[in-house]
Amino acid sequence: MNKTTPELLVRLAKDLIRSRYEKKGHHSVVAAVLLTKNGNVYQAINTGTYQPSISTCAEIIAIGLAHTAEPDMEIDTIVAVRDKDPYVVAPCGKCREYIADYGPKAKVLMPARNKRGWTPMSIADLLPLKYRKHECTCK
Repeated sequence: MNKTTPELLVRLAKDLIRSRYEKKGHHSVVAAVLLTKNGNVYQAINTGTYQPSISTCAEIIAIGLAHTAEPDMEIDTIVAVRDKDPYVVAPCGKCREYIADYGPKAKVLMPARNKRGWTPMSIADLLPLKYRKHECTCK
């Protein structure tokens, strides 16, 4: 039985952000922690630049690390936190697409309204009516 709890994931993300936060660094520093269905945990921070459009989100880096280590991995739970006094943040649209692709039944820990807590939500609720592979016209 997996003993990795959502509380532990949030704590790991907060510890990671506290260890990496630099006031003069990125525009914003985000840490993400991902739990796979296999019970493995992956942690990452975002890679920011002065050109925000080419920065890479922490969630996407965590997904890449997990997929590299476990090619057949599926996301069970993921959380992201930001800033010196870290609080849980919602994934952006691009991250929601990645999470849905690599964990269609994933739980995402979302921020509470007061920024002091979090609540689990399904990725399907966060990305309703997601495209399906055969419907995508991207090439």
